[in-house]
This record gives sequence, C-alpha cells and structure tokens, in this order.
Amino acid sequence: MKPIILIVLPFILYIAGLLAYYFDKINGYQFIIFIIVGLGISIFGFFVYRNQKKLKAAFLGIFYILALLAVFESRLIDYEKYTYFLMSYNEPFEIVEDSGINVLAVEVIEIPYITDLNYLIHTMESSTYKEVLDSEVVTNKIRYRSKNEELLSYVRPTEKHFETMKENVLAYLPENAFAINQFLEREDIEGDSAGLATVLSALIENGDVNNNIPIAVTGAIDSKGNVKEIGSIKAKTLIAEQSGFSYIFLPDENAEEARKVKKDEQLNIEIIAVASIENAITDIKKLNETGALNK
Repeated sequence: MKPIILIVLPFILYIAGLLAYYFDKINGYQFIIFIIVGLGISIFGFFVYRNQKKLKAAFLGIFYILALLAVFESRLIDYEKYTYFLMSYNEPFEIVEDSGINVLAVEVIEIPYITDLNYLIHTMESSTYKEVLDSEVVTNKIRYRSKNEELLSYVRPTEKHFETMKENVLAYLPENAFAINQFLEREDIEGDSAGLATVLSALIENGDVNNNIPIAVTGAIDSKGNVKEIGSIKAKTLIAEQSGFSYIFLPDENAEEARKVKKDEQLNIEIIAVASIENAITDIKKLNETGALNK
C-alpha cells in the first residue's frame, strides 16, 4: 500500500464518521470506533516506515492529531444517553402585576435511555400528573452542539440566552424602565423567549401603552426591537389555550407552526403574529379599542 493512502485514510475515516454521526446514521460509540481505527492505521504506518524519517514523523503527527480528536469527541459518549425532551405545562405569569402581559414558559425534561415514546409519555404523566404537551427527539446534531458548547465553556464564558435577552431588552427600553429590573435579575429562568413580554410589560408599567386584556406572549427580540423565532411553539400554544387566554402574541417566523397546532388540536385561541415590538404595540391598542384585529 502506498504511504500516501495510509496518510490520508485516517482523516477520511474521521470525516466519514463525523458526517455519518451528524446525520444520525451511526451512534457516538461507532463514531469513536472510526477514530480508533484511524489511530490504528497511523500506528501501523509508523512502524512500517519507521526507517524513513519523514514518513515516520508524518505518521507520528497523524497519531497525535487523531488522539486529540479522540479526546475531543469522546465527550459525545456522555450525551448518548439522552433520547427525548418532553415539554409540559408551566403556569403563565405576569412580570408586572395587572399588565395583562403573561409570559409563556415550558417545563422541559431531558429523558435518558428510554426510546419507547408512548411508554415514556404514559409513565411521565402517571408519575407527575402533568400532561406531556410535546416531545422532541434528541438528535446527534443536538448532542454534537451541546458537547461543543460544554467544551467551549471551559475556555470562555458561556453565552446565556437569558443574558442576551436582558441586553436586548435594556438596549431597546428607555433608561427609566425600572419595573422589570427584578425580573431581569432572576437566576431561575433560561432562554430568551420572554423578551417581547418583558418589553411590553415595561412599557405598560411606564404608562406608554395601555392594556386591559389578558394576553399570552412569547418571542425573543433583538436590540432593534425585531421579534425573533423561538422554540416549543406547540407546547406554548397549548399552554395559552389551557390557561384560558383568548389571544397569543408570537413571532411571525413561528406563525405557520402555531396555526397548524391550532388546526390540528382544534383550539379556540386567536394567534397574533408580530414582526416587531411596534407591531405588537399597535395590535394591543387595536384589541383594547375594538376588541378585535382586522387582519
């Protein structure tokens, strides 16, 4: 076998294994085996060409590179156990009392080992007395991203979505928006989907917007006030319906999914999609003036 083949083959194995893993064709254990085989090839090449200085050095370098990759990728094994995310009911709440703006939050449970979804849902509902509103398969893409985020957190501060939301909220609001400070200092909340509700609550508290209608609100924002896509739309739409809200404000980018949920689950709630905070303010004013939207 030509030495160039032995030099290239370990990297081909690594890339092939990574792609197969990323697209859910193999599991984490099998991916690590790809790397181990590559290590074996580099050791084989090292001994076969041990009397040729340059080739010997090349195979030694390949061995070190693959060894580092093996250490880096071996963290995937810890994530292999997770099979599903289950979403269940969390009570909506107001950031500012009597604002009518209610934050939608979802309880997300990470499930290890169990692969039978029907059994899993039945067991969870029987033991917690909470309805499972939605489920998500833990794919290898999710595992790989989570592994990388964990490793990066050791060398730089982890970007927390709630902190990003806080920065965007404070960038958009005027300096005298003190009503939401207590909420923004909470440490028991994750994610950025309360951004829209937070800004609307502050504007109502400051008297910039009037609202007398209970509204369920979800949506992330950027620093310019654009409303951005969020996750768990099915669960949040169901929570809004179960909690008795007539209206749910959510991002334009999630509108199609929410309307499908409404149709499939035969819900009564009115879905109001907004692209910006200004859109949301306009719709709140229309609802309070006329009790309906002409959309």
